[in-house]
Amino acid sequence: MQLDSRLAKEVVRDIVDEEFTAPPSSPDVDLVPVMLHAVAARKRQLIRDLLLTLLVCTAVWGLYSSRYVAVLLTLALCWVVVVGETLVATYGVVAHDLRPGRFQPDAMSPPGNSKLGRRLKQVAAAGQGNVSVYSGYTPFVGCGITLNSWSFALDTHQAAAGRIAESFSALEIHDFVQEQLRDLRTGKVTMSDRVFVDGRDIRGDRRFLPDQLDVPRPAVDRSLVRSLTLEPEDQARPYLTIQSSGWRGQLVLSTFLRFVVTPQELFMEVSHCLLAPVRDEFQEVDRLLPQPTLRQGIRIGGRALRRTPGHVLRAPFAIAAHLLSPVTAALQRSRQRREILSSLRFNYGAARSPRETASDSRYQRYFQQLDNDLYTKVIERRLLQSLNRFLESKGIDTAELSQHRTTIENHGVYVADGGTVKAESLAVGTGARASSVLMRVANAAKQGVNEAAGRN
Repeated sequence: MQLDSRLAKEVVRDIVDEEFTAPPSSPDVDLVPVMLHAVAARKRQLIRDLLLTLLVCTAVWGLYSSRYVAVLLTLALCWVVVVGETLVATYGVVAHDLRPGRFQPDAMSPPGNSKLGRRLKQVAAAGQGNVSVYSGYTPFVGCGITLNSWSFALDTHQAAAGRIAESFSALEIHDFVQEQLRDLRTGKVTMSDRVFVDGRDIRGDRRFLPDQLDVPRPAVDRSLVRSLTLEPEDQARPYLTIQSSGWRGQLVLSTFLRFVVTPQELFMEVSHCLLAPVRDEFQEVDRLLPQPTLRQGIRIGGRALRRTPGHVLRAPFAIAAHLLSPVTAALQRSRQRREILSSLRFNYGAARSPRETASDSRYQRYFQQLDNDLYTKVIERRLLQSLNRFLESKGIDTAELSQHRTTIENHGVYVADGGTVKAESLAVGTGARASSVLMRVANAAKQGVNEAAGRN
């Protein structure tokens, strides 16, 4: 938030200033101090833009009056302003307040703005809740890219030799598997039930939206979650959520598990989502001394020199947008209210989380890739073992499950459309070998799976 003005602006616009949409949840991240730093950074950046705008006006006057020395001096002062703001952000805030050993999440003063305070309470509640209201195609908002997905259906009428197949409910198998997975030690593990609902479908559903001009509920009763597990609906999907966090939060694997029991089949669905490490440019806090050295000062000056033209060009528009923000905000609220009250389709879903935006497109350490494999494979192995035990206890033949298990283990990784995670190497499919320099993007990985399937 402090080092990237575009990111801070995006967070303030899409999360802080929203009145009706659900705030995103973010695994292993407390978004409240993130929001406060975004707001504080925007105030400082607006001061920078105001100074740049005044200097731009001076430069235009210098050109008009043929005072070219004044123009050159003004451009140099623009660079000085950008350097000054960068130094304040880097050493006045990041190196002073956010470096290891000094960071205090609760150190920032509570906002005097009642609207901001109310929104921050909603953000905090979303982080502790059990409902995700999503706005796009993928329901697992805040959890990164969908790295691996698979599902299958089993015939539950096929009895094992000498046994009678017993019927069971989705709650029975859900509770059994959850209990079997409680002692997982794949990083820092949390496990909970969570409901995912599309923000376009909750109007009129008081379970998730108490009032049409209110923010969606961040949490629902456990009885409702269990009822949805037992009797699934099209638009509200409950998942057993397993989150494995490692590398001090730099790597977060979220596994979503769902069972559906029909009169003749058991359907099982598993999705793995990955939050990759934070981009290296946002880890500068770990490389900063409390006071800048000459080398770091030169580096900041060079960075400011590269960024000055863009800041200068955007500054007048940023100031104009800020001056007009009360009007534009009122118009936006009016438009949203009109859409809601006129029964037009309105999307209450959460935007992308800042943690997702700041994620890298590749693993940064070789062992991070291996640890992600560890988390995924251990969870899947324990999951399939638990499922096998449950079916055996019900007298159901597990031969079909063994075939599915072999297929899952032999066919490697499937990366969903839109995925962008890269790694040092990737092996996909039966007998495949990891030989590429970087992990292929999602479509290439998907193509590898198809080619492996064709060879088989």
